[in-house]
Amino acid sequence: MTQTIATPKTIESWLQALTCAMTIEHRPDGSSFYKLSEAACWQPIRQQLQDVVRAAHRDEMPNDWRYSMVESIAQALLEYSEPDSQEWTDEQYADVVFYVADALASYGTCELADWVSDNAGRGFFDDPSLVQGLVCDIPTMLRWRQTEEIQLMALVLLKEFGNLCA
Repeated sequence: MTQTIATPKTIESWLQALTCAMTIEHRPDGSSFYKLSEAACWQPIRQQLQDVVRAAHRDEMPNDWRYSMVESIAQALLEYSEPDSQEWTDEQYADVVFYVADALASYGTCELADWVSDNAGRGFFDDPSLVQGLVCDIPTMLRWRQTEEIQLMALVLLKEFGNLCA
């Protein structure tokens, strides 16, 4: 008998379901990537998880960086909430989103250059006022941009899971 997953009722349980449903696959060239499991047990909520992951892509086509980052964001948010015995509210999660994004953003110049070169749209800030008037080097600017993108993705995850709980 195949066990099926019950529909989560809280943001935390949705984050847990997402991290459990993400699997790593390997390509013939040896590279790996994250994807949502196709196991039968995930069928009852797989479409909702897929919709949330797509929303976190923020108008980009499906890509390895986004899938990997969605998994990393969910893990990091769960780590922040783990010490508490009570369920976290969406406000509590939103309060730590910047710290999660800052911790997950790359520091390597080559990694950041590769990240922005994968999609030209990544080179533009959603909120240009974040860097308005600042003078800094290109790697620092790219890191700020990536941090902003990760933060926006995390907020999308929280919003989408909050909507599923409503």
